[in-house]
Amino acid sequence: MGTSGWAYKEWKPNFYPEGLPQKRFLEHYGSVLSGCEINATHYRLQSEEAVERWADATPPDFRFAAKAHRRLTHSRTLPPTDGGEEFLERFLDSLTPLGARMGAVLFQFPPTRERDDDALGAMLQSLPRGLPFAMEFRHPSWDDPAVAERIAGGGGTVCVGETAGEVPAALPPGPLAYVRLRADRYSPEAREGWRELLAREGAERPVFAFAKHKDIPAGDPFGGIGLAEWLAAPEGGTS
Repeated sequence: MGTSGWAYKEWKPNFYPEGLPQKRFLEHYGSVLSGCEINATHYRLQSEEAVERWADATPPDFRFAAKAHRRLTHSRTLPPTDGGEEFLERFLDSLTPLGARMGAVLFQFPPTRERDDDALGAMLQSLPRGLPFAMEFRHPSWDDPAVAERIAGGGGTVCVGETAGEVPAALPPGPLAYVRLRADRYSPEAREGWRELLAREGAERPVFAFAKHKDIPAGDPFGGIGLAEWLAAPEGGTS
């Protein structure tokens, strides 16, 4: 349970204590939350030194989810041609220093990418066996149980991008589950519903859940990092 990123000075003082230097933000974050979705990997390959620092700053049971580089998701073809397989290997190699803290890779496709079953099949074929991954489709043409079943059969899952503050009955099939809670605020009933759903699913498989981080002040237990804190606390928070 966490958010997308951690380097947000505006989270002081309601999450990060006053006086805490930014170089220790991730250390504090990892003492409260159990996971983080990395956005930076979507824009550039990270240095070995940077990735090692992330691993060293977090406890052994902490898990990162890395957003796949945009070259792998925003190209004209899936999988990308002109060296796409080699770049995928380089991208995954760049995450190696995370070790056991490497939890999943999120392939987030642009809203303009319409359903293409042949391209999906080729993309799934290009991924190494055993890679934990989720795919987030933002064009409605992909919203089909057959797509979710096919991805689950390939070792991944469909990412749930929840924007309306609602709770589904279950999460898509697969060896893991992946949720992005993108609503600005959740009602007390929805918040409790998500806590129950994540706990139920988490008893059966690894579950990654990340609350919205942008434009939501820290300290609100119904949205953003405050929601993540509440969901991460045993039996939910008290607020």
